[in-house]
Amino acid sequence: MPQLALYVFGAPRLDRDGLPVRVQRRKVMALLVYLAVTGESHTRETLAALFWPDENQSHARAALRRTLSELNKILGVKVAKTGTDSLSLAGCADFWLDAGEFHRRLVNSYTHLHPSNQPCSECFTSLTEAARLYRADFLTGFTLSDSVGFDEWQCLETESLRRELIGVLKHLASIHQARREADQAILAARRWLSLDPTDEAAHQLLMRLYAASGQRSAALRQYQECAHILGFEFGIPPLEETTQLYECICSQ
Repeated sequence: MPQLALYVFGAPRLDRDGLPVRVQRRKVMALLVYLAVTGESHTRETLAALFWPDENQSHARAALRRTLSELNKILGVKVAKTGTDSLSLAGCADFWLDAGEFHRRLVNSYTHLHPSNQPCSECFTSLTEAARLYRADFLTGFTLSDSVGFDEWQCLETESLRRELIGVLKHLASIHQARREADQAILAARRWLSLDPTDEAAHQLLMRLYAASGQRSAALRQYQECAHILGFEFGIPPLEETTQLYECICSQ
């Protein structure tokens, strides 16, 4: 049986045995992604309404049958199972999903029985690999113009995955900081900040990291960047804690 790999971080891509598979129709790719990422069984009626909301049920179900048939031909194996009136991805050991692996790495780390601020080497490896797997936001550049429901689901999934990545990067930055690995800690913190520029905790961490590594000017600039973003976005100044950190660095 071929090894099938679906990549949903960034533009969606399907590989078979390490080679890209051409998927011409967006609905075919969208159906595969939806079944793979949700990991659930969905009724034909639900899927037809989701992907063809402007069609009557009869036409929508016919379109679903055609799309499913095309998907199975592209995959080379019948991955999409048909129940009495439902569809789900087969429990195929040779089907790999980058988002699924991302979540497995998180589970491996977060379910270890030790304090969260004292991760073991295995946890550190899992978190590092999870961050590596997240090469770009969920389905970057992909959309279905005639399926509002799918686009709404995509937006929610994108935000959820981004929040999970922020959690990963917070942990990694903290671990690198504890190990006195300043460069790696700064990289993790900057990536965290790029996902949420208004997160003051990320600005504070970067200020501390820059100051601790002898980059005083960079630490002070980070405060100015924080103040500018908060003022522009919310019309508020930085927290007193952030300002006190700035003043402490100024006095050094």
